[in-house]
Amino acid sequence: MEIIKIDYLKHTLKYNFLKNVLRCSSRTRVQKSTIKKIKNSQPYYMINENGTSPLIYLHSGAYSKNPLNYQIKFIKNLATLTNNKIYIPFYNTPNLDELTKFVNSFSSPSLICSGLGGGIAFSLYKKFNNIQKIVCISPWMHLNNPLYSTKAKQNFNGLNSPHLVELDDNVECLIINGDEEKLRGYINIFCKNNITKNIKWLEYEGMAEGFVFYPSKEAQEPTQIIADFLQN
Repeated sequence: MEIIKIDYLKHTLKYNFLKNVLRCSSRTRVQKSTIKKIKNSQPYYMINENGTSPLIYLHSGAYSKNPLNYQIKFIKNLATLTNNKIYIPFYNTPNLDELTKFVNSFSSPSLICSGLGGGIAFSLYKKFNNIQKIVCISPWMHLNNPLYSTKAKQNFNGLNSPHLVELDDNVECLIINGDEEKLRGYINIFCKNNITKNIKWLEYEGMAEGFVFYPSKEAQEPTQIIADFLQN
């Protein structure tokens, strides 16, 4: 495992503004005709239909129906940089059986996940087939959080604790987070439990949760790192 602590840029005015207001961003609105569904599985939205290898984005939020607009913009930019065909399953409180079927309907996909999506990805990891690479942006590696709805907590009953999951030797993992995140301690536990695995962990000083998604210059370097990781 490679651990890198990065003394990053001084906060720009734009970053500080975005840090405070983007969580109030409107939910993504898409035309019903653009939402597809695999039989008996999760409804999803596709970006870059003519892309090459499949990349599945498990978005954050047990309390927002869809990923937020600025997250979609980031994913579209990533599709341009990597030429991945990106699938985004839409959920509020995700149906974990449907989500597992969705991921396993692809041959050797890679995952990119954020926030709660990161916790879900690792909790379900042993049920997923042939995952090649996992990118985690500010993963919530603990599922006992007061922000989750009662329905969400019930849905998570019986799941493995994500910070205690052990990766297989053949899976590459990139984790990026800021050192101001409330749940960063669980990322540390996860990485220590997987010290011999193929993980690259980048922690940026002074950055808040999900900063990689922000349309500011602080996000440019980690975005390129993610693109290079997925392509190589």
